[in-house]
Amino acid sequence: MHRPDGRHVPLAAATLAAWLVFLVLDFLAHAVVLAAWWRATESYWLPPMELFRRIPFGYGAFALLVGTMTWLLVRLRGPQPIVRDALRFGALAGLLAGAGSVMGAYSILPMPASTLVVWTVSTVVESAGAATAAAWTLRAPRPWRRVLLVFALTIALFVIGVVLQNVVFPTPANRLAWCADGLIRA
Repeated sequence: MHRPDGRHVPLAAATLAAWLVFLVLDFLAHAVVLAAWWRATESYWLPPMELFRRIPFGYGAFALLVGTMTWLLVRLRGPQPIVRDALRFGALAGLLAGAGSVMGAYSILPMPASTLVVWTVSTVVESAGAATAAAWTLRAPRPWRRVLLVFALTIALFVIGVVLQNVVFPTPANRLAWCADGLIRA
């Protein structure tokens, strides 16, 4: 598929931008905003170090989701989709993917009922942000420069998230020893 200017549609650039945005929004949602929820429901999850070791599987799943979503966005909305349309498309894709995957997991795993809402809403927000980044990149005259801007933004948001995580939502002292003990045993 080609853009109106005759160049190929930069799917790789748009997918990378979308993935970066999805990752940073996932970090902000789960490690910062929802950190207390994760601590309150920790009896349902794997130990923290095992969760940490499995992060690449989640990142791979996110890449599959945003790659598919970006491809569909281009197929359904054209090579340079309107950002507002992409936001709505991403929210709908996130609702379908988030609700579908969490309901499937809930049907076979001992998970708290709140997960049905928490994971669905976080996937809606993350997918909407990712689709918006994809469209913004697809519309750029120089898509790879746009990816660099997205990368810089995600680094800045990650740093802000780490600061918030440690200043506004710090881990209680009794949790730090437990986490450190997990690192030593790993």
